Amino acid sequence: MSRDRVPGVLTFDDLRAVSRLGDRATLATVERWAKRIGLKYSYDARGGIWTTADALNEAVGIVVSTTANDADGGKYDPSMVA
Repeated sequence: MSRDRVPGVLTFDDLRAVSRLGDRATLATVERWAKRIGLKYSYDARGGIWTTADALNEAVGIVVSTTANDADGGKYDPSMVA
């Protein structure tokens, strides 16, 4: 049975691969790794965990700027407002 992938969602099998714990890593092992790096995750209905790519990026210190204002903490010059 083929499962549809949800863009940006990392499954338990994805997390096994990303963590380099191996294909036989248990839920407890992957959870310990996730907690150690500060990864926010949730439990799935199949006995595993899942997360998002954004949560993984945040946990490993990768911050993606979505606007030019993000670089300065979202501040803007008041003259920009008409």
